[in-house]
Amino acid sequence: MKGRWTATLCSLLIIMILAACGSNKEKAAQGEDSTSAVQVITVKKEPLSTVYNLSGTLRPNQEASISFQAAGEIQKTLVEEGDKVKAGQVLAVVDNANAQLQLRQAQSGVKQAAGQLNAAKAGVAAAEAQVDAAAAQLETAEANLATVKKGASAQKLAQAQNAVTQAQNAYDKLKTDADRYLNLYSNGLISLDEYEKFQVQFKDAETALDNAKQSLSELTEGATPEQSRTANAAVSQAKAGKVSAEAAVSQARGSLAQAQAAYDQAVAKQQQAELALSQTKLIAPVGGVILEKKAVVGQTVSAGAEGFMIGSIDTLKVTIPVPSDQASAWKAGQSITLEQNGVELQGTVNRISPVTNQGTGTISVEVNVPNPKHDWIPGQVVRAGRSVSEQEGIFVPVGAVISNGQEPYVFRYINGKAVKTIVKLGAHLSEDNRQSIASGLKEGDVVVSSGAESLFDGDAIAILEENAK
Repeated sequence: MKGRWTATLCSLLIIMILAACGSNKEKAAQGEDSTSAVQVITVKKEPLSTVYNLSGTLRPNQEASISFQAAGEIQKTLVEEGDKVKAGQVLAVVDNANAQLQLRQAQSGVKQAAGQLNAAKAGVAAAEAQVDAAAAQLETAEANLATVKKGASAQKLAQAQNAVTQAQNAYDKLKTDADRYLNLYSNGLISLDEYEKFQVQFKDAETALDNAKQSLSELTEGATPEQSRTANAAVSQAKAGKVSAEAAVSQARGSLAQAQAAYDQAVAKQQQAELALSQTKLIAPVGGVILEKKAVVGQTVSAGAEGFMIGSIDTLKVTIPVPSDQASAWKAGQSITLEQNGVELQGTVNRISPVTNQGTGTISVEVNVPNPKHDWIPGQVVRAGRSVSEQEGIFVPVGAVISNGQEPYVFRYINGKAVKTIVKLGAHLSEDNRQSIASGLKEGDVVVSSGAESLFDGDAIAILEENAK
């Protein structure tokens, strides 16, 4: 029984071995006769039109911090983040009650100082008028003194002589009538009253004659010492009056200068108060967009505290981190295409950093972007691309390149066989997802573009279709 089972097992084992060998021979025969169908392209040189898949964040071309100039509690804010503002627009207001009080006090001080200034000006004018009057008095006194010293003129002498003659005639006539009036009164022909009136007339005529003679004598003989002393005294008094008036002018002008200084100081205080009041309003120095708002109603701030960040977005800028091995292809002034959510704008390379960023190995390239319609706003992420057509290169579909952790390679079609060819990849990627080849291929090579992932070096292949690219 045991020998029979052993023979059976040996027979089964022989059958299985023979079956396996037959299967392997069949597979080998099938492998020698199988041909893979693939798609191929014929390599040709074409412009290196490249789109770099680089990105950066938009920033304002110019931005500034706007700080409060006055301390106090914020009463109100008038803008929010993202609002567009104009230069001179009020952004926030700080409590200004104290500033208004200071301004009213300063205005009152200006009014008071102005009144004192006007009074001082009037004082100067009055003092100057006194000087003019004193000068006129001095001139008159000096003229009178000159007259006294010089004596009378011929005309005045003739007038004085005529006055003496007239007075003498009047006196002689009344003297002749004197005896007659006495006889008339003695005989009772005239009243006592009439006689006394005659006596008065006679006395007046006598006095007038004496005066006329005295005047003539003065003109003939010159001024008396008393008259000279009086004339000199008048001149001295007039001079003293003028000096006093001039001193009064100097004093008045000094008072005017003090009043002017006080007025100027009051005006300066008013201007300072006006400035302090204006500084309770936080004003936008330039037009732009509010990028950040820090001011909060009810918050107490000190002078210099930051309230807002504002930026001009007529032109934006973006810093693009460019791999250092591509940096030589970027030049200042070059045109760059920027894209954000399907919207494209053209930018210009403004500045290229001369040093490599630590840790990333990239070069910072700053691009300016005109944004006249404000289509884009700071903070948005944009993609950057740049067309380069100065050189030519070879491109293959990305699917034609196989890496598998090894050196990249492609399969060339040569006499019906797949020939594994090591290649070096270029730095460019075309817009239609094709990879540039720096070395390993030449123009005219036929490369497997589809189906390469299942091939082995030396496999028989048949061209199913040749792609245009």
